[in-house]
Amino acid sequence: MNKLILVPLALLATLVVVAAASADTKTVQITSGGFTPKATSVQLGDTVTWHNADSADHQVVADDGSFASPVLKSGESYSFAFTKNGKFNYHDAKAATHKGTVTVTGTPGAVTLSAASSTIVYGEGTTLSGTVSAQITNEPVTLTSQPYGKGTQSVATTTTTANGSFGFPVSPTIGTSYQAQWRVASSPSVKVDVAPRVGFGHSGTLYTAKVTSDLTYAGRFVWVQRQGAYGWTNVKRVYLSSTSRASFHLLLRKGRSVLRLNLPLTQAGPGYVASTSRMLALVKR
Repeated sequence: MNKLILVPLALLATLVVVAAASADTKTVQITSGGFTPKATSVQLGDTVTWHNADSADHQVVADDGSFASPVLKSGESYSFAFTKNGKFNYHDAKAATHKGTVTVTGTPGAVTLSAASSTIVYGEGTTLSGTVSAQITNEPVTLTSQPYGKGTQSVATTTTTANGSFGFPVSPTIGTSYQAQWRVASSPSVKVDVAPRVGFGHSGTLYTAKVTSDLTYAGRFVWVQRQGAYGWTNVKRVYLSSTSRASFHLLLRKGRSVLRLNLPLTQAGPGYVASTSRMLALVKR
């Protein structure tokens, strides 16, 4: 027996759940006499499958246009997941007197999302994790992202493990907001900021700076900072070349100095946050 099961793509990440139970599927037989049963009751997120048990062709169409099957030949089926509460009337486009109803009740579930690190350095990654309120395994969860200056896009899909938990490794290259989509539930938005990578090195009195992200830093600057008893003090402003690099000399006072480079927020560029380099501990005798 061949089956034709059509589920709109937009529903893959927006099906619903009821409390701690998994979504269910109910079947309606299409016969020469009509739909059996004529009235079907389901929980929010459940699926109804119409199976053509007749020898003639049939087509299931919602009166409000919310769903419609292709023409179903004998033995074929059509499925639809209900993501809204209410009473849905439908009919058979091939037999106008054949009518039925689906009544949907229930409460949407919930999904959480959090980031192991709210700020990462360019080129690194973090993990987004969460749980679904049903606390069941093998539930599909879709992650969507909205990078700075861009539209929302689907990133990946995973399935829940023990206690309804899930995780996504992510490596955004610019500040990005994420949401987890589970059935009809959406998690609160989680922002992961990205700090440009600031490189800092030296050979004798010659120092080098390099800033890396999706942007170019030509004409922007970093501060050379020295650590003191009361925090960090700006020592020298260094402007970067067309390659986002700079070479410069620096005269240190005698004794031990701890230095770093600081890229201020005003120089980090749109979609990025302030950043600092590694620290260099130097001793001048």
